[in-house]
Amino acid sequence: MSSSQEGPLMSFQAVFVTSIGVICSVLTIVMNIYFIKRIGKTRQKMILFFYRLFIDAAYGVLACAYLTFCILYSFFTEELRAQQVFIIFVGFPLQTAGAMRMIVAVAISLERVLAIHTPIMIRKYRDLCPSVIILLLAIGLGMLENLILHLFCTLHISAIPRNCGVLRCAVDACFFDIWTVNRSVVFALNFAFSGVLSTKLLIFHKSHRQNTGGVHWKVNHLAMVDAANVFLCNFFPTSISNYIAQFPFSSFKNIGPYVFIIKLIGSAVESYFIFKILQRRSARSSVVIRTWTNH
Repeated sequence: MSSSQEGPLMSFQAVFVTSIGVICSVLTIVMNIYFIKRIGKTRQKMILFFYRLFIDAAYGVLACAYLTFCILYSFFTEELRAQQVFIIFVGFPLQTAGAMRMIVAVAISLERVLAIHTPIMIRKYRDLCPSVIILLLAIGLGMLENLILHLFCTLHISAIPRNCGVLRCAVDACFFDIWTVNRSVVFALNFAFSGVLSTKLLIFHKSHRQNTGGVHWKVNHLAMVDAANVFLCNFFPTSISNYIAQFPFSSFKNIGPYVFIIKLIGSAVESYFIFKILQRRSARSSVVIRTWTNH
């Protein structure tokens, strides 16, 4: 076990907070598997969202393994010193899955904006860009971050500090500078498209009311929920992490890998709203049911 003089790398409150992240990751995995089965029959109508569910499930698995190792390494530092590289082998795929998710989210928002503003054009030309191409593009751009590290930054596995239990302190600042720029571009695109989509839906709420519960209504609202999650639990904590890093309370020892944890809490909360949206019955089908029962 780690030296009794130094104590564990994480305090009790940090372990508690990280454990919440583990629980949220498990919940995210379970709920996304449920959603995948739930929309299986209609996945062609919301295929990009279907892809995003798979990515979210993979992200949850990687995050669960990553955070669990953070806790174990904190208490068994010496015993797991040889396995410390695990935070890199899991951390980078975790970052890649996060990047893929963001790119697919941008594609969903863009598609919904075009579907609302130019429905005829999107119906006529949508097949020219198959959804699988968007998925492959997301995978390629997500893996590009790892390539950037090897080409422009340095990674010395043997030089990882003993008290490093997260990815941030395992790689140099070069990677996170580039990572921040890439994420900022994706965040900006997501906000722009989601803002246009939200404004359009709010202005023309009455005209969309009769289609409440339909596939298009569900996809539009799923896109808006995702945009809110991206802003509150991805963009905001990522943006402030560089500024609060100078304060002792934000250290790994005090609150653990809080940026990942906030993202996972956001994903768990988003799962609840996704469940409520998917549960919503179509207004048209409800009218049919009422008419049939009246007869």
